Amino acid sequence: MPSSGVYRVNSGDTLFSIAFSYGLDYRQVAEINNIAAPYTIYPNQKIRLKGSVKRSTTPTKTVAKKTSTPQKPVTKNAIAKVNSSSKPVSTVKIPDKKVSSWRWPISGSVTRGFSSAGVSSKGIDIRGKDAEHVKAVADGIVVYAGNGLIGYGNLVIVKHNEVYLSAYAYNERILVKEKQSVRSGDSLAIIGGKGTEKPLLHFEVRRDGQPIDPLKVLPKK
Repeated sequence: MPSSGVYRVNSGDTLFSIAFSYGLDYRQVAEINNIAAPYTIYPNQKIRLKGSVKRSTTPTKTVAKKTSTPQKPVTKNAIAKVNSSSKPVSTVKIPDKKVSSWRWPISGSVTRGFSSAGVSSKGIDIRGKDAEHVKAVADGIVVYAGNGLIGYGNLVIVKHNEVYLSAYAYNERILVKEKQSVRSGDSLAIIGGKGTEKPLLHFEVRRDGQPIDPLKVLPKK
């Protein structure tokens, strides 16, 4: 975490990816910065990662500064709208607290387990097959799809409800876009790997922003 406790937003960031990077609950980060759903952020915006919640006694309106070049939200959703029809994307009803069922993202065996200390791994590594599709482990919404997080390569993060997120790293190619609804078993990416370890998927589960052992929620093989 920056020593100042403040993060400056880069192009491609989302509130979810920032919170994920620092092991924080996105809801807490949003509350500290008085950012309401759908949590739109902008390049060069300063995000406080710790501190007290901003409180306002009267409702305020957000007014954008006039500049020679209007700022655009960091989210890539605008690009998707240009390249597709204006019809809304089909939505998936996400449960408030429980994930009804989990499935494995790929069918291979675990080659490295979870470390509670977070030193060696905040998730698990799973051996896969060449060109294998990485699948969503439960219904949800894609809240990040990109390669801006150091150490994760091409990364997809899915929000399953207000508590759980899942993350799929080291992909060869991402097949989904941010704000896209997905169902359990939908393809998210093509498996990639790290260094000479290919094909390999690094998979993480976050509960209230904190990494937990994915084997505690995935079905036993």
